[in-house]
Formats: sequence, C-alpha cells, structure tokens
Amino acid sequence: MSIVLPKFLSKEFKEKYNLKNFIIQAPMAGGISTPSLVSAVVKNNSIGFLAAGYISAEALEKQIIEVKETVNGIFGVNLFVIESKKRAKYTKPEILTRIEKELNIYKTKIMTAEINEENDAKIDFIIKHGVKIVSFTFGLPKQKWIDKLKENNIYIIGSCTNLLEAKAIEESGCDAVVVQGFEAGGHRGSFLNKNDEIGLFSLLQEVAQSIKIPIIAAGGIANGRGILAAKILGATAVQIGTGFLLTKESSALEAYKNALLHSHAHEIIMTERISGKKARGKGNKFVTKLQNSSNKVFPYPIQNAMTKEIRSCAQKENKSDYMSLWSGQSVNLIKDILSVEDYLKNIMTEYSIGVKKFSLLHNDF
Repeated sequence: MSIVLPKFLSKEFKEKYNLKNFIIQAPMAGGISTPSLVSAVVKNNSIGFLAAGYISAEALEKQIIEVKETVNGIFGVNLFVIESKKRAKYTKPEILTRIEKELNIYKTKIMTAEINEENDAKIDFIIKHGVKIVSFTFGLPKQKWIDKLKENNIYIIGSCTNLLEAKAIEESGCDAVVVQGFEAGGHRGSFLNKNDEIGLFSLLQEVAQSIKIPIIAAGGIANGRGILAAKILGATAVQIGTGFLLTKESSALEAYKNALLHSHAHEIIMTERISGKKARGKGNKFVTKLQNSSNKVFPYPIQNAMTKEIRSCAQKENKSDYMSLWSGQSVNLIKDILSVEDYLKNIMTEYSIGVKKFSLLHNDF
C-alpha cells in the first residue's frame, strides 16, 4: 500500500512537519552547513539542509545520524550533480604555486585529483535514515535517483538559474525548484546554458508564470522584506544562505564572519578563479591575485581542488585574505551575529510588519 504524501510546501505539509514558516537554510558546502547549524534551524521549526558536496558517503551518514539524534523534525540533504573523473595528474598554474610559496605551504606543482561524489551510496544512506527531502545542484538528477527517491517517499528539489533549467527540472519529476537569482552567494547552479546572469526579481516572475511546481526563491534574501517580496512575485518558500552563515551556530570562522560583517555591496563580486565555476563572494587578496593572472583556469571542480591547500592554510590561521569568502549581495543588511532563534524571530517579525504595510498599499498607489 503506497503512502499518500502531502503536496510539498503545502499547508498540509506545513502542519504535518510542525513548521512555523517556509524558510529553508541553504546547504553550504565546505563545512558551513554542519549538523549543529541544521539542528538549530530544525529546532526553530524551519527546514535545515546538510551539504553533502565534497564529503564522503560515510561522512554524510555520520552527519545525518547526528542531526536525527539532536532534533525531531524535517531536514534535507543537498547533493552535487557532477560527472565523475578518474584519478589524474594536473599541473598547477604558476600563480597558485607562487602563492603557496609565499605562504610556506608549497610542496609540488603536480596535483593528483579524482572526482567522485558517491551519490548512489549517499542516496542509500539518505533512504536508510529516513531523510525526507533531497535537493540537487549543478544539474538534473539521474532518472534512477528520482525513481529510487520517489519509491521511498522522499521529496526532490532541483535548482535553476534560468527558465530553461526550471522547465527541465519540472519535466524531470522534481517536487519543487530553487530559483537562484544572480544576487546569490556561493556557486551558480547553472547547468544548461551560460545565460544565468538574471536577478531574482526578473527570474521569479518569469518562472512563476511558466511552471506549476512550487518555487523556492534564493539570492539576496536576508530579511523579512526580502521574504515578502519573493512571495509576492511567486515564491512559495525562500532559501537563505548568508543570513544563516552569519549566525552563532554557523561553523564559519571568526575571520570569515568579521570580513562579511564589514562588507559593502560593491565588494561582493563574481569570480570563477577560485573554483573553476562562477561564484559570488567578497573580494580579497587571493581573488585579486587570481583575477590579475593570465594563467589558465581549470574547469570545476579541478580548479577548486587546486586552490584547496591555500584556502585550508587560511582557515587554519583564521586569516580572511586567502579564504573563499562566499556571500550574497545583501550581506550588508546583516549587522550582528545572532543565534538562529533570534535571527528567525527578527526576520519573521519584519515579514509580518511588511504584510500589514502591503495590505494598505492599494490605497496609496
């Protein structure tokens, strides 16, 4: 006998999982979306997300278990759709070896890399431990993954940066789509074409009038006003990254958080030099040196692996000059490091005030 699930992000879904809102904590790879952050979000009746990119299937299982042992609520896991690559040797660009020497971490200009996201094994662990939601970034999930997840009553989310991708995600059978505006921090989720430089306001309206599955707005949303605007333009839910990165429960280093707190909008730039894929973050010495270099940029995730030693060194020394300071364009709206609980209370209060003001607008326009 098959289980009849409530429609994803419906009123029935909200009631079943005791949610106070449809705020989703963005999955942030690289050690930001830890079990402690996800658990704090879930504890406050919102949807948390583990980021399974870059980690092994076994490491993911441990994180899932930790969340489930900490809280009793709904959360999801994000998977990268990246083509596997066999172990191969690559020669690092001269600019990277020069920076490594400056930081006294240079070992060799030859790097060996292997790309394998282990998604089959990760999905098995997701099913084993009863995770309710899975999202995919950087491409369409394979049909076998969709079938297996559907068979186990798991909701599936895709991610788009343009209308073509949104339609492909709907046609694939996903239950919802993250619509990522150009304002979003971190990596662009583009996978079908390069036409991804579309702001959230324009993209939301275009997608909302063209597809039927629920839309999750992402990119530059950091407060209640942003949530209200996204909902008015067609979003059912919102996904917030930078706002949660700058909370007490986030594992982002102090130097990272401080660098973002003292940012201005013009400092938040787009670069593909760190990872090989366009990503938005705050400029620093590392980005400037890479941008000024004429060295070849390897495709993602090879370039990402090549810069890892430099970024790891910066993290160990808690120095922001050589970190990847991923951030959305609305970071300057965040003035303090709050707890997840207080951050959610603040933005929902702003949202409620905005709703009341909006209800009066028709008399003033």
